[in-house]
Amino acid sequence: MFPSDGPPLPTAAPLTTASAARWRAARTLWRLDGRWLALVPVAFVALAGSVEPDTLQCNVQGICRDPWGSALAGWAIPAEVILLASRARIRVLVPPAVLALLWYLPDGLVTPLGRWSAVLVHLLLTAVLLGAEAGRRRARQQLDELMAPPVLYPWTAAVAPSPVLPDRPPVLRRLLGVLLLTVAVAVPAYGLWAKAQADTAAEQATRVTGTAGESDEDGVLTVRFQPPGGGPERDAALDVWWQRRPHPGEPVPLLVGDDSVRALGDDYDLTGQLVVGGLIALPGLLLLGSAAAASARRARPAFAGAAPALAVRVRADARGDLLVLPLDGPPDGPGLWRLVERDRYRWAAHAAPDGEGSAWVPEPLPTEDEAADYPDPVLDHDGEEEEYAELFDRATPAEAAEWLSRAGRTVPAVLYGGPDGPDRQLLVRPGVLDGDPRWVAAVVAPAARAPRLGRRSGRYREDELAVASLTADAVAAAPAEGSAAEPLAAGRWEMPLPLRVAAGPLTALLAAAALVLLDEHGWWGGLLRPLWIGSLAILAGGHTLSWQLVVDRDGLRMATGLRTRAFRWTEVSAAAVHRNTLTVRLRGGREFSLLGRPALWLAGLFGGRYDRAELARTVATAAHRPDLRPRQVLPDRLGSPQHLLNRCALAGYAVFTVVRYAL
Repeated sequence: MFPSDGPPLPTAAPLTTASAARWRAARTLWRLDGRWLALVPVAFVALAGSVEPDTLQCNVQGICRDPWGSALAGWAIPAEVILLASRARIRVLVPPAVLALLWYLPDGLVTPLGRWSAVLVHLLLTAVLLGAEAGRRRARQQLDELMAPPVLYPWTAAVAPSPVLPDRPPVLRRLLGVLLLTVAVAVPAYGLWAKAQADTAAEQATRVTGTAGESDEDGVLTVRFQPPGGGPERDAALDVWWQRRPHPGEPVPLLVGDDSVRALGDDYDLTGQLVVGGLIALPGLLLLGSAAAASARRARPAFAGAAPALAVRVRADARGDLLVLPLDGPPDGPGLWRLVERDRYRWAAHAAPDGEGSAWVPEPLPTEDEAADYPDPVLDHDGEEEEYAELFDRATPAEAAEWLSRAGRTVPAVLYGGPDGPDRQLLVRPGVLDGDPRWVAAVVAPAARAPRLGRRSGRYREDELAVASLTADAVAAAPAEGSAAEPLAAGRWEMPLPLRVAAGPLTALLAAAALVLLDEHGWWGGLLRPLWIGSLAILAGGHTLSWQLVVDRDGLRMATGLRTRAFRWTEVSAAAVHRNTLTVRLRGGREFSLLGRPALWLAGLFGGRYDRAELARTVATAAHRPDLRPRQVLPDRLGSPQHLLNRCALAGYAVFTVVRYAL
């Protein structure tokens, strides 16, 4: 399975297509079990806030407080959000516990809609978490049966000690956890001290009757009263939740001390400090629990001896993570789970203690003849001195095609431990990523991560190299040099005139209508943000729907929303249709994207029909085959009338926004 020049690797149980199908069938609902579940309680809070009335308890003086049941229910939802977002092991128990609190607490939820919405939301959360946990256990049991018996680690097979360094002590997590718990204890302790001080001040205060004044927009009531010891009248601001707010001129009983004034019956309430302390304590406990688990893991031997293992194949995704595939499956098939490598070790040719043999060493460790441990790159470069972005810009289409084929390959590997086990995994594989040594052993977290969806699930380096690689295919398909092939015909492609005329002005009108309907004020909401968003919308609309393109003997000319650009053929590097968009790339790395799906659909409504693939082949062939370039020169009249209209639309929208803000 592995090349003969690789390290000694034992034979592990293969992950077959049938085993992969059983594993995938067992892992039900695992894509739903993510941190996004924390948004569900947040949405429930928004619903409950709109349907639940204020549940207040008022004393004989007409001063109201939140009852303890309502306060505890208000604490339970943020605690649920924290536990679901942290993906704590006990999270499957959280929704039933919170539902019990919301249902049975007095004054927790009072309306039928709020109560039954809580039941529905938390039963769905419980079902998702239980289903995901049950599937995780079934899948792990299948892998345990498949991976038995254990096999030797590669360094154990080479009669060498484990090179894997133990994890660092979780000092930071432990310190942060202790700090948060200290603050969590200090907040209620301060509340107890403040309550004792307030009770003492109330015993020593004198009761007087003040006269209610006006209330400000925040509900703070101004009360005028005569001090107990005489003197001029004073004003006091009372921030109190009244059952019925006193009207101006009505009497308000007060307790007046030496340095404090408060309404009679406005006793100190500890509820706020208790809730804040509980919310601060929760992440502190999670951090301490994580630190304890890390300490227990450090106490166990680090990848020594033997462990259960699987023979798999891996392929890099667009972000550089590794997708696990069955050993006998297609190389471009869907991944089962995703591996994110952490600590990495390489198989070094001259790293043995005697300096003669091979050994596993930490990847950054320099060794004798270190360059022999790394494969030759597609492009020669100065290591870290030259960024990969610069390499992509100077890669020819043929080099890009070779690079992409190497980056997207599927390689065999041995995965020790397997996903969702008690310990971390270890992946031993040939190099597949840019900068990889020939052989890598990488430590991976225990949990199985779901493969990414959408564009992030594509091939490694696809976004950077696909356009150039497709250009290489187009050039290779062109007639051979020296043949009697006809040169390419000069051509002009453009969006239909009605779209080019309406793109900028119509977008400006829509942006102005949105500004009027939203009716926001202030220098940010009424001026800067409308100018920023509206200008970007006008420019984007003009770029998408106002383009024109000419291919002739002199090169490539392109008109977009506000300007016309001309490029000689020697300046054009690549052109291809990638991700449903025509992309033209220059040799300096700059790109222009045209004819996306919305633009293609709108152009079709007005009679415009374009073969994007044929247009891309024409540009790519003309850029790299001088003998096939067009012989004709087309008239250079681009940008009319859309440039003038788009500039007027942009200026008119800016003037409208400024004048509206000024008035």
